[in-house]
Amino acid sequence: MKLLATFISCLISGVIFSQSIEMNMSDYVLKMNEINNQNQTVNQYLKSRNIVTVTQIGNYNQANLTIISNNAYVTAQQTGNNNYMDIYKKAEEINESYTQTGNNNYISDYSMYTRGVASMSINQDGNNLSVISSGSNSISKDLIINQTGNSGTIYVFNR
Repeated sequence: MKLLATFISCLISGVIFSQSIEMNMSDYVLKMNEINNQNQTVNQYLKSRNIVTVTQIGNYNQANLTIISNNAYVTAQQTGNNNYMDIYKKAEEINESYTQTGNNNYISDYSMYTRGVASMSINQDGNNLSVISSGSNSISKDLIINQTGNSGTIYVFNR
């Protein structure tokens, strides 16, 4: 009798303390969609080879980048407050770098179409600095603009 009582108590405690896994169909579908979206992102990168990274440290920084290319590597970094960049690039290949360190800096870089490779670097280190660049040509290829100090403006017009 003791053996039967011990067996029944073990059986009841096993039912009470056992784990149950419940997963409804909608949770399963959401998880599968998440996995498929991650795979599509990786596949899209492998097909187009485009990388655009934006890093912002500070308050009220804005970066508006429009990159149209089959092969692009663009980095934008803003460290400070109230920095703004407005970039529009269209080219077969784009290798660009934009860095703003300080406060109240502004970059405007527009190039509607560039044949071949568009490669340029704009670096601002200071406060109240502005760079306005429009167009591209052989002179602007591999151009590096380093702007330091306070309250300066650079205009670059390429035809």
